[in-house]
Amino acid sequence: MTIKDLKVGESGIVTAVGGEGSLRQHFLDMGLIPGVRVTLVKLAPMGDPMELRLHGYELTLRLEDAAKIDIEPAETDEETPVTPDFGSTAHPGFGEQGKRKGNGGLSRINTALDGSRTLTFGLVGNQNSGKTTLFNRLTGANQHVGNFPGVTVDRKDGKIRNQPNTLITDLPGIYSMSPYSSEELVSRNFVLDEKPDAIINIVDATNIERNMYLTIQLLELGIPMVVALNMMDEMTGNGGSVDVNLMEMLLGVPVVPISAAKEQGIDELAEHAVYVAANRERPLRQDFCDESDNGGAVHRCIHALVHLIYDHAERRGIPVRFATTKLIEGDRLIEERLELDENEKHAIGHIIEQMEKERGLDRAAAIADMRYSFIEKVCAAAVKKPRESREHIRSRKIDKILTGKYTAIPMFILIMLTVFMVTFNYIGAWLQGLLEIAIDALKGGMDAFMTGAGVNETLHSL
Repeated sequence: MTIKDLKVGESGIVTAVGGEGSLRQHFLDMGLIPGVRVTLVKLAPMGDPMELRLHGYELTLRLEDAAKIDIEPAETDEETPVTPDFGSTAHPGFGEQGKRKGNGGLSRINTALDGSRTLTFGLVGNQNSGKTTLFNRLTGANQHVGNFPGVTVDRKDGKIRNQPNTLITDLPGIYSMSPYSSEELVSRNFVLDEKPDAIINIVDATNIERNMYLTIQLLELGIPMVVALNMMDEMTGNGGSVDVNLMEMLLGVPVVPISAAKEQGIDELAEHAVYVAANRERPLRQDFCDESDNGGAVHRCIHALVHLIYDHAERRGIPVRFATTKLIEGDRLIEERLELDENEKHAIGHIIEQMEKERGLDRAAAIADMRYSFIEKVCAAAVKKPRESREHIRSRKIDKILTGKYTAIPMFILIMLTVFMVTFNYIGAWLQGLLEIAIDALKGGMDAFMTGAGVNETLHSL
């Protein structure tokens, strides 16, 4: 059976992922990996698309795509995740107060800057993570809009407030560094080709598991980075919390809790970003494979290829760890940029084939599984998930009527009739009367004025 065959409330275990090329890679990046449990939450009123729950978040799929993913029925109930008890965190509020461990503190940040050089930043994050709001908070009115060279994709640049010699670019929202659309390709090329001094990675704190997949790929680039945990007010307001110090240690980069909508923690985030950029503080961790998982097949494959392609990656200016994982995934664009000879391609192919045989997954699925496994460990240790918010409960209740199988279409017709009646019979008719009175008064006054002024008859008539 496939995901398309699920009934509402039923669960299944993914056994195979179909599709070709970038579409299949997109499925894997979204977490649809063999062995993952998926649950059908609901269907749209007309039956397409469907909403699934996996990895702790909701994913919407068209039926056409759902039919490409094979599953087997889940025989047991879904396990309740263990909630970590890490007590009070060192970051009870937004931002970070005082000095950070390991970087010597944030005092005298600007002394690290070279006045003749502008520090460049890329603002990267998933869609709907609050990226545009954060960009506006960071830059204020100091921004301008254009297009990326050669493509009609918006590019917004601006200077970070109160931070001289800085330029931040708001990149299109993306879900991974595997290009599936023109926006994703633009964002990846910006990071690889323009080489910003630092990355500000915005993460939706209420949906950490999904957002952190992109974070892991950005860490593989080895570029100085700060993680901005956005919407922390919503998370803590519903009983959730994050052990920020532990998350920093596990990821190897600064993590700053913020609320872009309420402008909380923004200044501290900007200070950290400038600090890591000026001092070139690269991520302390880029290796996310576990030697103990299934005999360490993925671990051995990655580290074997690192040694094999190191000179090519260095010559082409591509971070070697990032290039390695992309080669394993089968990214043709990266393979072309590395300019490997035929012998090297054959050697790489044999190493990957052996990994697939030992791991029991194809190359792309093995890398996606490695990343999601690490994310699960981080979240299990450092994240206390919030309870369902009152707003979400209320929205869910309303959805039962507005998007119900039998009630959605009647409700749509009723709402449109109400809008029509209000527009043309009640409020609209009253406003129309006021407008007619105002126009008649203006017309009479103008007629009298132009007659008295002897305006040309043709112009007067017009």
